[in-house]
Amino acid sequence: MRELRNAIEQVKTELENATGRRRALLLKQKIELSKDQYVLKKCFHKPIYMVNTIKSATSITLEDHITINPDGSLDVEGTFSLLKPDHVSALLCNYSKLKEDSWGKFNSDIYYTLLDLEHVTDAALEEKHPLYYKLLIYKIDGKSNNEIQSLLFEEFNVKHSVEYISSLWRNKIPKLIAAEAKKEWLEWHYTHEEQGKWKRCSRCGQIKLAHPLFFSKNNTSKDGFYSICKECRNSKNKGGKTHE
Repeated sequence: MRELRNAIEQVKTELENATGRRRALLLKQKIELSKDQYVLKKCFHKPIYMVNTIKSATSITLEDHITINPDGSLDVEGTFSLLKPDHVSALLCNYSKLKEDSWGKFNSDIYYTLLDLEHVTDAALEEKHPLYYKLLIYKIDGKSNNEIQSLLFEEFNVKHSVEYISSLWRNKIPKLIAAEAKKEWLEWHYTHEEQGKWKRCSRCGQIKLAHPLFFSKNNTSKDGFYSICKECRNSKNKGGKTHE
């Protein structure tokens, strides 16, 4: 496990200066290593005791009980999961305290949960939603909404109200992270647990899971999905990549 963590950190370091195809390959390697880490840690899960980070001390389990519905949606029952936006929000709001309490505790579930959270957050926000990513960093750093308002205006030339900033932090950002976690769980499930159907996006050329989270439904097509993935369709609708 330690070697795997070191490998992930090494890939993260190389990503900082990588560009083009090299960066794409490193991102893919990072995802695969994180999946391996997820599988390994599942082998020795123990209950987590969260004290002083929420109103009442409680013992929770991180074992996922996930059902894939006929329409492709996921039901997550009786578990604390990154696939649930309200659970992601709770982790983000308590991130600094949890990170401090779990630092170096390699037998702690919360240590690995935060690693998973960091990985999924980077994938969901860093490149796709840079403004949200900076907002999240500022909130974790303890900055007020008024301070964040000024910082975002300086960097992105966008002035959101403090109420909207609070809504992004409590609702929008956790939903985006949970959605990314669902995508990664589905990719893992249909690679290691069950044979999935995959297709190549006719625009970006990436091979993605033939699933409603990746491709919009199209009843007139042979496989029931559009040939262009959701990310490319959304990018076209927005007139190209924007900060927000």
